[in-house]
Amino acid sequence: MRHKTGVSGSTLLLAAALAPLPSWALFNDTLEVFAAENVTYDSNVFRLSPSLDPNQAIGSSKRSDIIFTTSLGFSLNVPVSLQRFQLSYVWFDSRYRTFKDIDNRGHTARAAYLWAITPRLTGELSYQEQESLASFANIQGRRPDLVTARMAVANAAWMVTPSWRLHSDLNATQVEHSENRALNDLETASAEVGVSYVSAQENRIGVAVRGERGRAPDERLLFGLPFDNEYTQTGVGVQGRWVVTGHSRFDGRADYIRRQYEQLSERNFSGPTFRATYTWTPTGKITVATTLQRDIAPLDDITTSFALVTGLTVRPDWAVTDKINVRGNFGYARYEYRGDPARGLDFEHRVRTAGVSVLYRPAARISISGGVARETRTSTLANGDYKVDIATLEARVGF
Repeated sequence: MRHKTGVSGSTLLLAAALAPLPSWALFNDTLEVFAAENVTYDSNVFRLSPSLDPNQAIGSSKRSDIIFTTSLGFSLNVPVSLQRFQLSYVWFDSRYRTFKDIDNRGHTARAAYLWAITPRLTGELSYQEQESLASFANIQGRRPDLVTARMAVANAAWMVTPSWRLHSDLNATQVEHSENRALNDLETASAEVGVSYVSAQENRIGVAVRGERGRAPDERLLFGLPFDNEYTQTGVGVQGRWVVTGHSRFDGRADYIRRQYEQLSERNFSGPTFRATYTWTPTGKITVATTLQRDIAPLDDITTSFALVTGLTVRPDWAVTDKINVRGNFGYARYEYRGDPARGLDFEHRVRTAGVSVLYRPAARISISGGVARETRTSTLANGDYKVDIATLEARVGF
């Protein structure tokens, strides 16, 4: 449900977060309660193409807005012998200065049991949920989509011997959209098993097989005809880790994937996917993570069409002092959409991102952060291109 609120109280909360307040340990420092205020300037809220007249597209001459978001939450992390119990919840309220009709409230929640029978046999049982406003990148119009995503995970890892590791993973997800985009609702279930060889230097190489099934929870109509987004997917691949030196490491996985849809088979896909990350730590204060990937786009990025994303990201992190971090995020990605049911065609997006942020922690549980970012998208889809500049300032206090 979407709620509208004013912006009163934001200034007071921001001032309180900026004040040098002390922090207290709750329940032997296993519980943190916090509040945060975020102010964001977005130059193109609805990700409109420069060639479009905003008055006709969204009924306003403005493309930009300032968003005030208040967050309240807690985080509980309780170790019990080899076990660990975790519980967290964040409620947030986002208010737009101009486009008040897309004011929204949401939350994130997570509960996890990190179990261990012995240090060599461990695993996780967890559930997480998020309700938030979807990005307008795939909407490009004044049609807000409040999305609820749920995920349940059960996994285990067993070091059978010092050199051999077995793992398994079960995963179930559910994504629900607002009524105007309910065609994209999806439920998935997946299972994976694998075995790896682990060296004395913590290098690892292994194989894994995975199966996944997706379906729409309810039958929907597309151009007056019944439509079900059901698919099956299987994959087999190799995964590994290579500690090159004390300052660099490779982590990667490569699979051969086959996905088949029950309807609109032009979306079917068979081919390789991969993800490789090189982490370089030239000093104790600098880390640079570079990731190259070719994979199926995550659920929050895609529509009912199949999307394959190929891209490169570089994320440097510099701990200037014990209290100040400077972080960067630079990336390029190509999204290939196949057989979009709503448009009946294939198309492609190319997205470039660049951003820098600074995090300042004057005390253990007080932080102030700010950043700027630019994103540009070119597209083979008519009016699918856009440019956006974003600036943020956030203050957070915990106790």
